[in-house]
Amino acid sequence: MEFVKQAQTILKTFDFRLWIALILMGLFPAIYLSVRINFLGDMPQEWGINIASQLAWINLIYEIFQEALILPLFYVLGKSVTNKQAFENKIRSGLLIVSSIYLLLAVFIYLFTEQLVTFMAQDPQLITATVEYIRLETIALLFSTLARFLIIALMFMKKDSYLYIILAVQMILSIILDTFLISGLSFSANIGVNGIAISNIVVNIAILGVALILLAKEKIFIIRKHVKLSFDWVKEWAKVGMYSGLESFLRNAAFMIMIIRMVNIVAEQGNYWIANNFIWLWLLIPILALGDLIKKEVGENINNIKTKTAGYLMITGFVVVFWLITIPLWETFLINIMNVADYKIVMGIVLVQLVFYITFTLNNLMDSTFYGMGLTKYMLIQSAIVNIVYYGIAFILYMTGIYQPTLLGISLMFGFGMLFDFIITSILYLYVLKKRNINIDFYSLEKLNNGT
Repeated sequence: MEFVKQAQTILKTFDFRLWIALILMGLFPAIYLSVRINFLGDMPQEWGINIASQLAWINLIYEIFQEALILPLFYVLGKSVTNKQAFENKIRSGLLIVSSIYLLLAVFIYLFTEQLVTFMAQDPQLITATVEYIRLETIALLFSTLARFLIIALMFMKKDSYLYIILAVQMILSIILDTFLISGLSFSANIGVNGIAISNIVVNIAILGVALILLAKEKIFIIRKHVKLSFDWVKEWAKVGMYSGLESFLRNAAFMIMIIRMVNIVAEQGNYWIANNFIWLWLLIPILALGDLIKKEVGENINNIKTKTAGYLMITGFVVVFWLITIPLWETFLINIMNVADYKIVMGIVLVQLVFYITFTLNNLMDSTFYGMGLTKYMLIQSAIVNIVYYGIAFILYMTGIYQPTLLGISLMFGFGMLFDFIITSILYLYVLKKRNINIDFYSLEKLNNGT
């Protein structure tokens, strides 16, 4: 009974409503993406999953720009949440900047897709089909990023219903379009992986439109004829984004070269992609949602680090325990829901990396705190150490023939990279708390552990 009371004390400041809304924002896409993987499982492996899996490294390129431009918004928008005029200006001018940069990026990728696919060691027989697919997905990713920008703005409206509306549009349209474009049903056009890209284009445009309508409902308009844009705030945005962008570049460059490219070399790109999707689409949903919640709350008030971090840690612990309890169900899920042919290989990858992803859950908490504080330079420091030192040594060992890539070896290399990252980030996190004289309120946790 005392345990329950203390847990309630720790969690009473936790925003469960927003966290659940953010979980659903991850859960609904996970459902329709699993349906999509199920459809792909009915296609020949070389024309389905092996082509679709190549979007992973394109997503990493976009992720670099997203972490430089989009994620710092939690900090800069949080500073203006009580000033509607400044808040609207940041949305209007920020959207203009983001759309311009991403349009240039999309054009670049579209023009050099074939060279990029070849460099990533894709099967030569699949290069032409892969290029066509990625070019279509590039268009979809442009609209997806703009929608993500506006969704972050909507999070500050504190109206969960807006997020649910976007979720409903996203899920319903995705399942309907996938059913009519790529499924094996008799009435489907069955146009293969390109149908996925076409579906994504339509869905992301729809989400963008809905987000604009919801912002207009809050009297926030993207176009105002007689109100000039101010870009004074961009300098601060750029400063925060510069560090997070460089950090993301180092991390994702190492992942593309040392993980994705090597997985292509050992011809296991399909299975690794499915395992990665299972982890990121399902296991990490509540963890990533917690990360967004932390970014928002710390961005609004730095004192939330002191008062709410104990709750963040407890929620993280609950999620990890849930993972461990549900392990016996994962193989059945891979077989019956995701329609995975080589489910034993996929399950092996997931279990090998699970221990390391437990450290990632804590890393997520610390990184999200850095984002909320606008201290992305510390993320750059840890990324430089991990990706230059750790993956640099691994790359030298590979180039000299000492390290020969295997699926297990690649999985372990990535896992120990996460562990090394966690150690470095923990040191920097504790340093920042000490430097800022921030003492996390662990009083309730101490009472809980002592049973008093």
